[in-house]
Amino acid sequence: MRTDRKMSFRDFIFPVNPSVIKIEGKRNLSISPVPGGMDNISDNGRHCMSIRGQGEFFGEDCCESFNRLKTLFEEGKAGMLYIPSQRPVFAFFSRLEMTAEDIEDVIGYSFEFREIPGGFSYHREQSAEYGDGKSSLWDISYRLGIHIDLLVSLNPHIKRPDIPVMPWEKVILC
Repeated sequence: MRTDRKMSFRDFIFPVNPSVIKIEGKRNLSISPVPGGMDNISDNGRHCMSIRGQGEFFGEDCCESFNRLKTLFEEGKAGMLYIPSQRPVFAFFSRLEMTAEDIEDVIGYSFEFREIPGGFSYHREQSAEYGDGKSSLWDISYRLGIHIDLLVSLNPHIKRPDIPVMPWEKVILC
């Protein structure tokens, strides 16, 4: 697991954590009136979590940081989202906004990610795979957009992430 307490998505690590992070979840409830004044409530599962926030990039490289984040947004690929003090979630990057201010070397931004419930459940065959004898955990991390720290923590039986994973070794992806 990540130990630097920085928010990240896929291979982008936020240089400074966003100043505001809001995590919203809702349950899909059916409420039916029952004679006698009571309601019958049925839980039909939950909606995708929404992770929203805002922050600022500072310094001479603030434009470069924002552009790297924008590139990830434009790619439209799902990936692992790490939020400080929360469990990682597999998510889509659904919204990005730049809020330029009249301050030199500062770029404000806001964002939204939408969780994919169950991690890889929309594409279940990717929850685990066997090595091919050529690819290392680093290669798998890059190919699938899963942060290397997560792969290492999920696969303690693989001692070195830079050595190819053998065909008999199972790689847990989420």
